[in-house]
Amino acid sequence: MKYASVNAKCPSYTDSHTLYVGAHTGSFKRIHVHDDDPFRQVNLQPIELLTKTSKITCMEFGNVDRTEILIGRSNRCVKVFDCSKEESISNFEIGTDEVVGLGRSNGCIVVGSANGMVQIVKYPEPVKFSVGENLFRLRLCPEDETRMVTGGKLLKQIIKLWDLETQKVLFMAKNVKKVLELEQHVWDNDVVFVDRNLIAACSRHGYVRLYDTRGPARRPVQDFTSSDPDDQLAFSCLASHGDYLYAGTTTFGARAFDIRRMKNHIHVYKGFTGTVTSIRVDSSGNHLFTGCLDRYVRVHHAHRTALEYRCYVKSKPTQVLGIEFKEHQASTNQAEVNSDDDIQIVANEEGSDPEYDEMFSKMKTVNESKAKTPMKRKSISSTKNPEDNVRPVSHKKVKNLSM
Repeated sequence: MKYASVNAKCPSYTDSHTLYVGAHTGSFKRIHVHDDDPFRQVNLQPIELLTKTSKITCMEFGNVDRTEILIGRSNRCVKVFDCSKEESISNFEIGTDEVVGLGRSNGCIVVGSANGMVQIVKYPEPVKFSVGENLFRLRLCPEDETRMVTGGKLLKQIIKLWDLETQKVLFMAKNVKKVLELEQHVWDNDVVFVDRNLIAACSRHGYVRLYDTRGPARRPVQDFTSSDPDDQLAFSCLASHGDYLYAGTTTFGARAFDIRRMKNHIHVYKGFTGTVTSIRVDSSGNHLFTGCLDRYVRVHHAHRTALEYRCYVKSKPTQVLGIEFKEHQASTNQAEVNSDDDIQIVANEEGSDPEYDEMFSKMKTVNESKAKTPMKRKSISSTKNPEDNVRPVSHKKVKNLSM
């Protein structure tokens, strides 16, 4: 199948965003959408070091300012990337399987592997514990770094909320009611925190569910299930912002849901010709960043559903992160302001500065009597050019002279 490499950008898309793209080949790229050339791609990872097992499986921001990115690969490697300096801070291998989840808790990096092993990287020895096999996704709560949610395949890997300090389960979801005394299939392909207490999950089996960890009920409080035989959905990735959930599918693009009533979707995002591998929302909640197996990175307006930007990235994107350019430069600018504020001029008790007094004492004194007086302005009659004093001749006199 041939892929068209036509890039496009809507003139109304004027927001300054920077996209970071992780690919199936292991390449890590940066795209400044607001540049004069909005489709220029910069490789932040040396291509010659990539192998067949360098696939990027997960990417997460490592701090609140979004100046640090945690990158996990299928070869068990984890990289910490500094966005302001655009260089790698550290690289290390951990676990025995591909990385499916990353995050920071109390300054320590939390790594989840597909075989269910979770490690908290700390000195002198990392903390290790198992959450069960067939783990597909692990995420940390942005509002509470001590909370972690896991989801995977089969009933044993149904949604679980963990306390990282005690490594114990705080909440374990319960499957929906049986149909004809048969247990419903569980395959939580992606999980996200809506807030500290609400957890959402999407599945390859065509459902999106919302769980409330505060109440006694462990079944979903809201859910969407595709019941149309002609519209069988398989969800691949999930993102949240405010009261809205955004889910990517394997065949029908992406869809938006309102968590207050999830019986039907509220938006459909079109333009995809393959599985949506990654979906993110910007900090304002107005733009969706997606990566697709058709090798395109796209930006949709979250409310108008219009396609605002499309860029062909040559390799299949697996993870996409978007950030506002102002947020990207915030830490650098703040550091410059703080460094300028530290400069102070200390005066003595009399209110003068000794360094300035010494500098002025070494200056030479100018004698005003010997200074040259300014030249007087000459009158018009004293000019050397005689043509300046010639009066204009009338037209009549000029006529007589010519005769």
